[in-house]
Amino acid sequence: MTLYFTMSGPFYFMALLSSLIALFLLKYAIKSRRPQNFPPGPRGLPIIGNIHQLPLRKGFLVYGLLLSNELKLFEKSILGPLNAVVLNSYHHVKELFDKRGAIYSSRPENYAAQQIICPNNIHILLAEYGPEWRALRKAVQGLLNINADTALHPIQVSEATQTMCQLLEDPENYDNHIRRYATAVILASVFGQRGEKFESPNVQALYHAQERFTGILEPGSTPPIDAFPFLRSLPEFMSPWKKEAKEIRVEQIALYYGLLNETKARSSQKSLSPCFMEKLLESQEKDGFTDEHLAYLGGVLMEGGSDTTSSTLLAFVLAMASHPHVLRKAQEELDRVCGNTRSPGFYDLPKLEYMRACMNEVHLNQCLINLDVDLEQTLRWRPMAPVGIPHMLTQDDTYEGYFIPKGTIMFMNTWAIHMDEDEYDQPEEFMPERFINNKFGCKEGRNLDDQRRVTYGFGAGRRSCAGQRMAENSLMINMSKMVWLFNVLPLGSEPLDVSIGSFDDGILVAPKKFPVRFVPRSDVHVQVIRDELEEAKELFARYK
Repeated sequence: MTLYFTMSGPFYFMALLSSLIALFLLKYAIKSRRPQNFPPGPRGLPIIGNIHQLPLRKGFLVYGLLLSNELKLFEKSILGPLNAVVLNSYHHVKELFDKRGAIYSSRPENYAAQQIICPNNIHILLAEYGPEWRALRKAVQGLLNINADTALHPIQVSEATQTMCQLLEDPENYDNHIRRYATAVILASVFGQRGEKFESPNVQALYHAQERFTGILEPGSTPPIDAFPFLRSLPEFMSPWKKEAKEIRVEQIALYYGLLNETKARSSQKSLSPCFMEKLLESQEKDGFTDEHLAYLGGVLMEGGSDTTSSTLLAFVLAMASHPHVLRKAQEELDRVCGNTRSPGFYDLPKLEYMRACMNEVHLNQCLINLDVDLEQTLRWRPMAPVGIPHMLTQDDTYEGYFIPKGTIMFMNTWAIHMDEDEYDQPEEFMPERFINNKFGCKEGRNLDDQRRVTYGFGAGRRSCAGQRMAENSLMINMSKMVWLFNVLPLGSEPLDVSIGSFDDGILVAPKKFPVRFVPRSDVHVQVIRDELEEAKELFARYK
């Protein structure tokens, strides 16, 4: 007897669908396997890799816990076929990002940012490593050379002086005054415009656009569309991130083109103060840049110089208010150098060794977006960009006997580097003195490596921040004037929370608003800073 089997339409469809799903899962299970001889790290699950082990917020804290203690490398398959290595030691950053920058300087795919918001490699932070990126980088470096930095000193001094007066008049809104300062310096230097108040339209527009842009770059802000590209094809009602990305692009174009067109109009009327955009317009034809290139170059300079500077300054305020002995020591140095008849100027900065140590310590601890974003201790203690924007390897490589395949995503965990107990004595403590005893802030007896960096908050390799010198100048002059003028104190009797939990989540890390007082040191100090503001008004008038 012969038996015949038939499949009904629904049964056939379900069988076909099940087979396709099985093939899909098998494909990604195979691709998510650890490559042979890959750097060690915790084992992940098929398809999803290590994603279940990583939080969406403050992931830099977990990277350091999961890494291999021996190599200080942490491997993870983020999702499906994507492999990543997290570098938790400056040695590995130096060897890979600095010495092998030709193959470790590209960016991993970010569909929402690179294809919808900033297509065609128009954004230097996100552009692939290649001729277009090099042309943009060359233009930025030309604008931010040492002569240009020196020319910005009057703007930075004047805007810092206004900020001190705003803190005198309205200390409760200290965070807005500091954010205004960071943006005002960039607006004047890039577009020849003033940002007189935090409520100024361009200041508000920049922070709103920046908040949305960094938000969509954060982990978990979109589905895993880069690991599973088919998710990009889902209709918009199932993909709210598409609408958000398109709106961000519209907002950026309106802001950046608006500033560019205003600059063009003032230039044609001969009423434009010297600025970076004026130089870009003069060389536009020679450089081969479109208006979109110029608009986004100006926009990127604002992005890189606003949030990063203000985040570090806010961390500095927190550090001073919670470490009164450091504040007193910095004030003693400023009193020796400046007295009470004038506030600090750029000619004083080379003599302010302890203030610079304070800056580096905050940055070492407060790690932002870099522009492809007391200073030295501030830069260590709470770095503004604890992980930053990842790099991508563009060809297969071998490192210390391990195979790293092309396309591997490379993270530099600035937080772990700055908190390395092998390198720093009591790394969680705010200790500017470490930079007095050692230019890198390292433990006594450590072999100094002149190829390392004082801080990794400005990135490393060929994608390091081109505006580092300008940013440090803005930080130093503001911090120095603040410490000279004020006793920075907690508002109440309770000690301030300086733990990492008191900082915002996201790509850029800034302290949440905290209760603090700015108490003038004397009436003499107050009168001096007010007199200096009157003198600054002549410069401000050029940027109306």
